[in-house]
Amino acid sequence: MRIKLKLALTFIIIPFLSFAQKSRISRYQHLLIGTYTKTQNNGIFVYKFDTKTGRLAFESKAEGINNPSYLAINQEGNKVYSVNESGADRKGGVSSFDLDTKNGNISFINKQETLGSGPCYISIANDNKFIFTANYGSGSISVLPLKIDGSVGKLSQLIQHDGSSVNKSRQTAPHTHSVIFSNDGKTLFSANLGTDKLHAYDYDSSFEKPLQNSAQPFVNIEPGFGPRHFVFNKNGDKLYLLSEMSAVITIFDYKDKVLTKVKNVNLDQEGFSRTNGAADIHLSNDGNFLYATNRGDVNEIVIFKVNKTDGSLSRVGSQSTMGKTPRNFMIDPTDNFLLVANQNSDDIYIFKRNKKTGLLTYNNEMLKVGSPVCLKMTAVK
Repeated sequence: MRIKLKLALTFIIIPFLSFAQKSRISRYQHLLIGTYTKTQNNGIFVYKFDTKTGRLAFESKAEGINNPSYLAINQEGNKVYSVNESGADRKGGVSSFDLDTKNGNISFINKQETLGSGPCYISIANDNKFIFTANYGSGSISVLPLKIDGSVGKLSQLIQHDGSSVNKSRQTAPHTHSVIFSNDGKTLFSANLGTDKLHAYDYDSSFEKPLQNSAQPFVNIEPGFGPRHFVFNKNGDKLYLLSEMSAVITIFDYKDKVLTKVKNVNLDQEGFSRTNGAADIHLSNDGNFLYATNRGDVNEIVIFKVNKTDGSLSRVGSQSTMGKTPRNFMIDPTDNFLLVANQNSDDIYIFKRNKKTGLLTYNNEMLKVGSPVCLKMTAVK
């Protein structure tokens, strides 16, 4: 009798836990949009996003912020950080903001210089103690401390990359394009388009200068590839690197702080002869599909099925982004929708995701925004 009762309770508890886990994802999310401000002066826009319908409703905007082209949000969802990619010399800065997690109001806190030009990517350490920028213009990484009130302190570390590669028009100097942590938050990786290298740094927040070269300080990428963005799988043992100039995804195994190349996978199909411009790469939240944008003459998102056993990729299709120059995109936390920011057509298109096939269908929802560059979400609370 007791055995039957335990079994009955098990069947009751398991579905309940499954429901509880799903219910942790808020139906409504704040969508934050980073932009270039050459066509408007508002900088960051905040919209309320419905993860069931894919619809958007305006909440607020941050005015007078110069080129907040890439954004990061802290784990609590109440602080927002942007790069300031601005000026004729692409002089760099970082700005901080308060975000009201209920109504989406965003308000400026402070700004600091990066002392590196053209910052194009920003990341926050898991412990909220430091923030990091990839400075494309100068080919460096800036490290700035975060204060208790969320404001940004003055620069504490600047790491300058050096070198070049084979493309004489785009790779005569280092161009740092991204800074992303390993899943455990212990190693910061940085892709450098100008030198065809992926760098690795150990992170220790007990030091004023928290980064030092990892045991494997870098891996070389094929000459002329131009590494740009990358993503780890949920287990943290696979890294997928997207190279801009070649439109190739390089798959790495990652174990004991060592990257080992497995395979290159092309975004382009055989016979492709147009202009490439790969930009952004993300996995679906369930890890079953990988998506990557290709700009140039293509303007599409390429979709791959992920083999969960070995991490290999198989192409299942592609989808026009319905605009020009898809810079950044994101998948909402429920895996229901994919949103893509088309920088040069000033619009954001929303696509419904088929969770079984990974394919995308236009949801008849779009938003006009001047030069959208970055999309981030955090829950409405």
